[in-house]
This record gives sequence, structure tokens and C-alpha cells, in this order.
Amino acid sequence: MASLLDSLTSAWLKESFLLGVDLTLDDGTAYSDTIYDQSITGAISYLEHELGIVLDEIQVTGERHDALDINRSAWWPLRLDRRPVMEVTSFQIKFGNYQPVNIPTSWCQVLSKEHGQVHLIPSEEALGSYLFRAGVPLMMGDTMTPYAYIPGYFQIGYKAGFEMRSGTSTIPDGQTEVAVTLSTALPNNNYFLDYATKDAALGRLDITNRTAAGFTIRVQTAAANSNGAVTWGVTTIPPDIKHCIGLKAALLPLDVAGDLIAGAGVASYSIGADGVHQSLGTTSSATNSGYGARRLSYERELKALLPALRAKYKTMNFGVV
Repeated sequence: MASLLDSLTSAWLKESFLLGVDLTLDDGTAYSDTIYDQSITGAISYLEHELGIVLDEIQVTGERHDALDINRSAWWPLRLDRRPVMEVTSFQIKFGNYQPVNIPTSWCQVLSKEHGQVHLIPSEEALGSYLFRAGVPLMMGDTMTPYAYIPGYFQIGYKAGFEMRSGTSTIPDGQTEVAVTLSTALPNNNYFLDYATKDAALGRLDITNRTAAGFTIRVQTAAANSNGAVTWGVTTIPPDIKHCIGLKAALLPLDVAGDLIAGAGVASYSIGADGVHQSLGTTSSATNSGYGARRLSYERELKALLPALRAKYKTMNFGVV
């Protein structure tokens, strides 16, 4: 299964958001990849909590939701916990400790993947020998009055996260493109090239002719001598989300690098001997690191980008008493 961390690597962070920063210790050795990995995973988790979404694909099982009789006339609206929703894999009714009853997944209509909004709308598929009538489903009859509220009555399994695909395709010698067919179609053609590894002689790489079933890889220079192998990854994660992750992940390495310019908290120092003096001043201080200006710039940019992402993905929960 493809993962976001396949593309958001330490090399990606250093070559984009940390470009031009001295990323070595006082003895000249490079920083351990641990600091970059920790920063990237922490930034991903931060953005998931900030937007109320999951980025990597996950399989959710046994998620329980209450049933309110008042929701019957609204086709049982449910807001799933993990978003965006890719597909519902199971839908059951579970009353207390009784064995659950399967409901056809075709009854579960995902009306908003970004907000996890689903409704239970019966289709031509029957629910065994049960009926779907007034009151809470299955809770009716001459001897049992329909309940107004049943805790944990709906039990749902689903896949959540953003779609990601990866693979390797080979451009034939003498050709500049190859058509790629995805093993499983994406829901739409709104996806992006996540990463690509190829022979440098092939030049710039682009993807064209995007459809739900596949796309075309195109390079500048025709393949030759069997150098046309391209390892690729595509994702539906928008570039602005990845940009926010990069801005957040760069902050810790910037702090460390800033402290090592002249030493933690050292604003300036000077040396002299026999009338010859040399001094060095930095932007560091007791409360500011050497790369404080870039850090503040990244924080301002992150603060400017987040409202638009919250407007798209964040759900509003409210209640009336």
C-alpha cells in the first residue's frame, strides 16, 4: 500500500523548505535523518488534528453510532469519525450484545466524502426477512414499541484517507511516453504526481491524459539502452496540504541549525591579538535562533493557508438544548 511518507522524505524536506540552510553539526557531520523523520511525522499528525482528517489510507471497523428516531425522516444521517471517506465496506445494525444484522452497503450513500456524511437509503436489495418501516429499523412489532433512542445501534466499517497509487512503468526505447493503467480506478481524475524516480537522461517528466483509470507518463528525451524505467506515485492529496506539512516540519531543523551558527543564545563574539581584532554578529539571542526570520516567515505562511483548508475539510459540531 502506498504511503504519504513514500514522498515526504528527509530529502524532500531538505531540498525544498530547508534549502540553503547549513544542516551539519559543529564537527561537520550531517544531522541524523531522525530529526527530519520526527519533524515530518509530527507535522502530518498536527495537520490531521487541525483539519479533522486522515491522510494515509486506513481501514475502520466496528465504528458505532447512536440511533435517534427523529432522524428516521431525514434518512438516518450519520457523520463518520474519520474523513475523507473512500468507501463503506460494511454496515450493520447491532442491538446490545445481540449478533449484528448486515445491511446492504448499497443502502449507505456517501453524500460528502470530505465531511464523512452518509445516509441510509433503502435500495432494491432486501434486508433478509426484516422490514424497514416506521420507527427504528428492526425495532417494531405488536409487543415492542419503537424506541426513540438506541445507543451504538449502527455499526460501520469503511476506508478513509486520500487515494494513493504507486508502481513502475517502462518507456520503450525510442519512445518518450508510456500509458499507465491503474489496478483500481481513482474516483475522479483530480490527482497529482507525488514522486517519480527515473534515469536523469530522460529529462523532465510530466503526467498527461489523466482519467480515473490511468494516465500517460511523458519525458523530454526518448528512452535508449533500456533506461526507460520510471517508478511513480500519484495521490489525491492536494499540493497545499503537502505544502503546509513542509512548513510545519521545517521549524525544528531550523531551530537546531540556528542555534549552531555561533552557539545557542550567542548574538556576537569577537577575538583579538596584537592589535588585530575580528568580530561576528548574528541574529541569535537568548530568545531567538539564527534562522528566526525564516521561521517567522514559515509560521505566517502556515497561518495564512490553514483557514482555507479548514473551510474545506473541517466539520462544525454543535448542539441545541
